[in-house]
Amino acid sequence: MITMMKGFKYSITIMFMLISLVSFSQETTKVKARRKALEKQEVEKKKEQMKSVNEGKERHQNIQTKVVKKRMKKNDKRNKKLHKKRAKARRNK
Repeated sequence: MITMMKGFKYSITIMFMLISLVSFSQETTKVKARRKALEKQEVEKKKEQMKSVNEGKERHQNIQTKVVKKRMKKNDKRNKKLHKKRAKARRNK
């Protein structure tokens, strides 16, 4: 009788723990919605940041003199060409 009661209490305790674990481990819809909204805000923030950086670069180029713009363009072309060569060399290793 005593061993049966111990086994019964033990099984009830295990069942209670399993049920509580399962019920508390699942996310509620509010938590999921909040997480999704935060991810969406993060994406929007990154887009705005990239847009701001691009606008800043464009403004920087627009306020330069013609000679400086020409030199910047030449340097950009040279850097792209150099980057292509280095990337190709890395792939061939």
